[in-house]
Amino acid sequence: MTRTVNRCLSAAVVAATLAAPAAAQEASRDWATLASSLRPGTRVELDLADGTHVEGTVLGHDGEQLVFNPRTRVPVAPWRVAYSELRSVDIKHHDGLRPGTKVLLGIGIGAGIFLIIGGILAAMSS
Repeated sequence: MTRTVNRCLSAAVVAATLAAPAAAQEASRDWATLASSLRPGTRVELDLADGTHVEGTVLGHDGEQLVFNPRTRVPVAPWRVAYSELRSVDIKHHDGLRPGTKVLLGIGIGAGIFLIIGGILAAMSS
């Protein structure tokens, strides 16, 4: 008996959950709030409503538009993107070192350790 009651209550809860309309969010308003709070110089990745995907730097804000400098192989003029055209905004965090710097740092550390071990071995053999 209790098994049947539990199943009926579970079915009622599931039916009520599925029957309730989902609250529609206005995605463009949410992205506009985020984009308007970005500081100039912030590296971002934008997905636009027309399907364009671009990376670049925020230059500033102009009313209801984001002034954005896309990162391209050939320099282009800054874009003015309306907040309503934003589908998503991803903020890129800079880790501080470029890959080439990391390689040179590793080579330098390796060479330094090699010289220290060589010096210790030379001192021990004398």
